[in-house]
Amino acid sequence: MESGKIAEAAVNLRIATRKACITQSEGRKKGTLSLDAKILFLIKEKPLTPNTIIDMLDLQKSNLACLASGLEKRGLIERHKLPARRETAYCITDAGKEYIEGKLAEIEKAFATFINDEKEYESAVETLESATRLLSFIENRT
Repeated sequence: MESGKIAEAAVNLRIATRKACITQSEGRKKGTLSLDAKILFLIKEKPLTPNTIIDMLDLQKSNLACLASGLEKRGLIERHKLPARRETAYCITDAGKEYIEGKLAEIEKAFATFINDEKEYESAVETLESATRLLSFIENRT
């Protein structure tokens, strides 16, 4: 194994991922996936507490509160009290699911412009999932 290759590849992947999620944004031609969309993506499978989202996105508590308030006003999320604790969790609404599915469809469409067949598509998905696992491992160790 050549020293430093995995670190360099990880940094290059991190830089490239910012550009990989380019979407058409409201009021702008193109932009990276907004923090609003990232929050919705994180909670689309299960409700998350504010502290979990703060940790995952490296946000300040006040920034999350502002973002969540805006998402709530737009009807994209709801707050729910957790029964076992005195804490709330953010849950995605049906409107929020529709919003995030639209964003994901835009990203899929962009990838479709250069992925030619099903085999190549499946290989790309597998590679991205492997990269995600590797970066998660690295992040959890630091």
